[in-house]
Amino acid sequence: MTEQTEKDVKKYKRLCIILAIVSIALAILSIYSLTHVREYVVTAEQAVNAQDDLQAELDSILREYEAIKSEYGSLNEQLTAKDSAILAQADEIQKLIASQGDYRRIKKKLELLQDQGKEYVNLLDSLYRQNEQLTNENIGLNQEISQLHEEREGLISEKEQLENKVNVAARLKAYNVSLSGYNSKNQITNKARRVKTLRASFTISENQLVAAGEKNIYARISLPDGRVLAIGTGDAYSFINEGKRLQYTIKEVINYENKAKTINLSWDLREGDAAVAGQYHVQLFTDENFMGEASLNLE
Repeated sequence: MTEQTEKDVKKYKRLCIILAIVSIALAILSIYSLTHVREYVVTAEQAVNAQDDLQAELDSILREYEAIKSEYGSLNEQLTAKDSAILAQADEIQKLIASQGDYRRIKKKLELLQDQGKEYVNLLDSLYRQNEQLTNENIGLNQEISQLHEEREGLISEKEQLENKVNVAARLKAYNVSLSGYNSKNQITNKARRVKTLRASFTISENQLVAAGEKNIYARISLPDGRVLAIGTGDAYSFINEGKRLQYTIKEVINYENKAKTINLSWDLREGDAAVAGQYHVQLFTDENFMGEASLNLE
């Protein structure tokens, strides 16, 4: 073998060794790159999954929070500041998730948000119990007020009834009321042609509730045709009863001493007048009330 040939062989061997070293290096580099890429992909997937988990947890907390607010209704208006703080915290967490912030930091803030939500629920529950207690107390007070109102109305009604009874009891009444016809000899007759006088006789009852003193007694004697016998038609020959002005036939002033008193009121027929057959009627009054009545049939 020539010297030149030996040199070429050695050179070839060195070249093969270099190629082998380069191949090994490339293989190692390829393996490293592939492993690094896989690790990066896994890390990216884990980051995405972690972000989704954080977002899901935040959404769950907010849904539960809104459901609680809806359940307690108008009580939330009393915790406006607390509600604003919770929503601000949730908004900050949402921004950190969107910017792929530090997982541990976001997790801690979510735990803090949950604690704030629990505190909010406790405050709402406390307000609810206080409101329920006040409502029950208010119902109790309303019931007491209603009962007192009913009792007051009952007392007023009893008072009015008592006053009515007293007013009724404090009236003069007439009993044994009669209307009779008398002839010229002052004898009772039921013959119309003989009647010269119509006389109303009655007894005023004893009543200690009526004030003693002078009392006006009125007698209204009506004819069979309904006309009332009267001295005249003016107001001087009338009186007021229950808001109505009535003509009277006879008026007499008596001194009432709270004792029973028998009274006779007579109406003499005028010269030339004659009684007619039929039913006559007499009604008795004081200035305060109606006392009694009676009828007479003349033939």
